[in-house]
Amino acid sequence: MFRSLALIAAATLGLSAAALAQTEPKPQTEKTDGKAAPSAQKSCFFSRDVRGFAAPDDKTLYLRVRAKDIYRLDMKGRCPELDWEHKIAIDSRGSSSICGAIDVTVLVKTPIGVSRCSVETLTRLTPEEVAALPKKSRP
Repeated sequence: MFRSLALIAAATLGLSAAALAQTEPKPQTEKTDGKAAPSAQKSCFFSRDVRGFAAPDDKTLYLRVRAKDIYRLDMKGRCPELDWEHKIAIDSRGSSSICGAIDVTVLVKTPIGVSRCSVETLTRLTPEEVAALPKKSRP
């Protein structure tokens, strides 16, 4: 299910000189238990390149980035209203470049205000993994 994505300008305008550069950001490794893990399926993207999202439950978010890349974001805990909302915002730390889970926070509107949801893992899916997604989960 494809939903429209609304980026909140105030949340994403933390532009730095690095974000204004026209080069693609370099991939980083994500640390697991203090050891750097190779980033076979990881690459960086800019928050402005997010084109859509799908949330099959309140702990999982799939982002469509550019035309064909799909990323899975696993939340650190429940993210209230994530699977009901039609608009979310992506808040990137430091710049608009997102290379790992630490670089992004998901903002979701709830009945009592905006909920800030921390991301535990960020994974770029392979074409095979994307093909295996249920239709409901495809952004």
